Formats: sequence, structure tokens, C-alpha cells
Amino acid sequence: MEETERSSRVALVTGAKGVVGAAIIARLQAEGFVVGGLDDGTGGGDLAMSVDLTDRSRTMAAVERVAAELGPISVLVTAPYLHDTAPFGEMSADRWKRLLSAHLGATVNACAAAVPAMVNAGRGTVVTISSWLALAGIPGEAYHAAATGSILAFTKSFALEVASSGVRVNCIAVGPIEADHVLPADVADTVVFLANDGDFFVGQVFSAAAGAVV
Repeated sequence: MEETERSSRVALVTGAKGVVGAAIIARLQAEGFVVGGLDDGTGGGDLAMSVDLTDRSRTMAAVERVAAELGPISVLVTAPYLHDTAPFGEMSADRWKRLLSAHLGATVNACAAAVPAMVNAGRGTVVTISSWLALAGIPGEAYHAAATGSILAFTKSFALEVASSGVRVNCIAVGPIEADHVLPADVADTVVFLANDGDFFVGQVFSAAAGAVV
């Protein structure tokens, strides 16, 4: 894409092939964003790329391509969607490593790849996606709660590190989508709010759980 054609509103969404990620991409596009979508398979967006987000170097290369082809990234949304659960003591080490890498690892890699340019530009919005399980104890969900809860904890500290540079980082704790209490569109609307109007929120956790978690 030529320099003159590049958009001034460029968003990057990871987890693009997930239900939540796809809804976020569609909503951002409706708001006039050009969107790069990254995933480990076929995702969506104006520039869809398949990349192993648990691999730092490959994530860096993919983000560089998005910025080169679409323009400087002003909004980053990390939306991992892998759900894996087991009673405590019954999840293998390999499954646990995969779960943690898919959530915390991919989130940190995307931030490491996209946020430095935001810091240099003096502006940017980052929205990480966690889960309501990080806020409410559920039997049999200890592993998933820990993996998603690590994103919540990372977000709070990371937000304070980059806030002085004009980059706002917040988290959405997504509710039980599969139970139809929370729609993907609700999460997407929250992302758009933070991108457009949430200038005064830094390091906050928004619980899109239809009142299931208070």
C-alpha cells in the first residue's frame, strides 16, 4: 500500500479467528479503522496474517508488516481465545505450557512488538482481553483462571509503565460467551469506547459479564 493510501486509524487485533476477535475487527472496521488481523490460522481484517503469536520474533515480523502496509498502529487488541480446563492436578505440563503461552505469552509478545512505536509517537491504545474467571473462582477452572489472570496482572503494571508516554492500556474481562449472557458485540463495543472515548482510563479492568461478576 502506498504511503498516501495508508490510513491514520490503524488497529491490530490478535486472536483474529476467534469469535471475540472477529467481532472486534468488524466493529473497528465499522468505525473507520483499517485492521490487521493476526492468528495461527485464517483470521479476518484488511490484512489477515497467519503467525505463531507465542513466537516473539515471528510476532515482531508480522507487526512490522502490518505497520508497513497499513500505517502506524494506533490501537492494539490482544484477544486470545484458547480455553482448556481440567481439575487441578489433571492437566499435563505440556497442556499447561500451551495454555499459558497462548494467553500471557501471546499478549506480551504482541505488546512488545507494537507498543514501542506507540511510545515513540506519544499516543496509542492497548486493550488486552482476559476472562471473568480471573475475577471469580470456579471449580475446575484453576488453570484457565491462572492463565487469563496473568494477563490482568500484566496489564495493570504495564499500563503504569507506558502511561506517561501517552499510551493507555486497559483490560476487558470477558464473560461467559458460550452461555449467551455476554455477546461478542458487547466486548467489541467496549473496545471501541476505549479507543475513541476512554482517554481517562489507565490500567483498568472492564468486566463485560452482564452483571455475572460484581
